[in-house]
Amino acid sequence: MSNRLEHYLKACEGDLPTMPAVAGQVVRAVDDPDSSIDDIRKLIEQDAAIAARILKISNSALYGFPSEIQSLSHAISLLGTMTVRNLVLAASMKETYKRFGLMEKLLWQHSSLAGPIAAMLASWRGIEVDPDIAFTAGLMHHVGKTALANSHRNEYEKVMATVYNEGRSFVEVENEIFGFSHAELGAAVVRKWGLPDSLVMTIRMHHDTDRLPQLDEPVARLPALTAITSMCLSKLGVGRSRPIEGLDLAAQPAWVYLDLGPQDVEPILSQCGERIKESQSILG
Repeated sequence: MSNRLEHYLKACEGDLPTMPAVAGQVVRAVDDPDSSIDDIRKLIEQDAAIAARILKISNSALYGFPSEIQSLSHAISLLGTMTVRNLVLAASMKETYKRFGLMEKLLWQHSSLAGPIAAMLASWRGIEVDPDIAFTAGLMHHVGKTALANSHRNEYEKVMATVYNEGRSFVEVENEIFGFSHAELGAAVVRKWGLPDSLVMTIRMHHDTDRLPQLDEPVARLPALTAITSMCLSKLGVGRSRPIEGLDLAAQPAWVYLDLGPQDVEPILSQCGERIKESQSILG
């Protein structure tokens, strides 16, 4: 950890995003083999807005169940506890945004859609990543940006303006202004939340994909998938002022690492577009 990041964490501890209370309880319950569907239902019902969102998502075209789901217990039994865990995380993560101007809207749009896109791409030919873990990684991968937007709003608005106007990378501009990147900060935040080491490493490395070959092959797949998820969304203009039309996905190290080729670009972007349409009305 760099000295400047360590200083930031100490100085801005009160501004760091915290795991929303109900989400944290649900994550722990799902990970507890002794927890029942009824236990998880009772936790979700503590937050009426999240409970309503889970039912709305369960009845959406995203899952396409043939009959209406009217209870949380029914939703949990049909979707499975891991899927419900991820939906609770997605529904509650908006609480980490202290304000909700244009900057926050763009950051939230990218992060909220990265979850379902990563879960979809997890089963793409040869990628072979657990879709539930992929969803969480996608949802959380830019939490460092949220932290910086909360604690240094004016400076982070300048970061975003520089990135969009000059075509530079977030990591480059963040390092110039703060001395560390959102990836480094995000890893520290999710470590504080007690999330698994695989997610901490993924968030830390999703912009450091040149180093993927140095990792054990199964371990490297999650950061590679998270990286291409983020790049596909940027290519399509999700969470940005406009699409990055010149981004050559097939030339990116993470794309190559996952043994994807130029022939995969259009099918993947097409599938991403469909999933975005399905997801943005219920996760937005």
